[in-house]
Amino acid sequence: MSVIDFLSVRKKANDAFPTQGAAAKAAPPPTLTASQFARHLNQIAEDETRRAMKRQVETVDPREMIDLAKMVAELKAKYVATTLAFAGNRTPVTDAETDQLRSMRLRLQELEAAYTEVTEVVTGQLVEVRGVSAEK
Repeated sequence: MSVIDFLSVRKKANDAFPTQGAAAKAAPPPTLTASQFARHLNQIAEDETRRAMKRQVETVDPREMIDLAKMVAELKAKYVATTLAFAGNRTPVTDAETDQLRSMRLRLQELEAAYTEVTEVVTGQLVEVRGVSAEK
C-alpha cells in the first residue's frame, strides 16, 4: 500500500464515519494496528530511499568501494601507529597529541560509518554495482 493508498483509505473511512453528530456514535472508522502502520511506514521509507538512491547515486563503480575500504584501512593503521608511538614516548600525552588522536578518531569513525552505509545500500540492492549481478 503506498502513501497515497493509505491516505485515500483513511479519507474514505472518515467520510463513511463522520466524527460529529449522531452518526459518529454508530461505529468507529476502521484503523490499522500500530504494527501494521509501522510496517507500512517502513515500506514507504524503503521505497523512498530506493528512489533517492537512484537519483543521487544511480550506479556504483566497484573501484570506488575498494578505494573507500583502502582509505578506512589506511587511516585505522595510522591511528593505531600514532597511538602506539605516543605511548612509547614514556612521557605524558600532550594536549596537541590528544587533539591529533581525537581528530584521527573522528575521521576514522566518519569513514567507517560511510563504509557501513555504502555496503548496506549495496547489500540491500538499493543501488546497482557496475559488473555485479543483483541477487534474486
